[in-house]
Amino acid sequence: MRLWTIQSLEVYNIINCVGIYHNDGKKSKLINIMHNDKFYQWMIMQMKKRIGNPPIQDIYPIWAWHTMNWQHSRPDLRKVEFKSYKKPFVLMEIEISNKDVLLSDEELWNYVLSDTYLSTALAEEEYEKEMLEFSKNNKENKIEESWEKIFCLDNKINNRWIRIGCYIQATFWEIKKENIIKVWIYK
Repeated sequence: MRLWTIQSLEVYNIINCVGIYHNDGKKSKLINIMHNDKFYQWMIMQMKKRIGNPPIQDIYPIWAWHTMNWQHSRPDLRKVEFKSYKKPFVLMEIEISNKDVLLSDEELWNYVLSDTYLSTALAEEEYEKEMLEFSKNNKENKIEESWEKIFCLDNKINNRWIRIGCYIQATFWEIKKENIIKVWIYK
């Protein structure tokens, strides 16, 4: 599967020197700043369930892009959402086996990060019925169960209620030197 990952120049250098990179999430500034390790642990659990255990213990997912604005293409780093990346960094075009990648909807992932219920209702009546059912049941379990919808990518949806499939992210356990197809270095 063709993917694009944005990494620090340090990560790229590790891959070139060692031949492989695993993400030590405990060193992640983003996870520590946002205090959202709970949600990354949920994704790790999903990855173990759907693509298998990591090759070594205590590593975090590596993130990449699969789809940008409905197209399977590399991200345009001139867009505002990429302006916060600290330089130097690299954009790597990589090829990872399909069986080693978990795809999810990036916009719906924000429901996980905000610890809120994810409704994929397509109309107001459907939403009201779903919310009534949600309020009657064990809310904590229903919230986490609803997050599983981020992996349902078969039907692209774009209406006033919800958008699914516009931005698809990928998670996987490792990048090997032989996975790298092309690199753009930004200094």
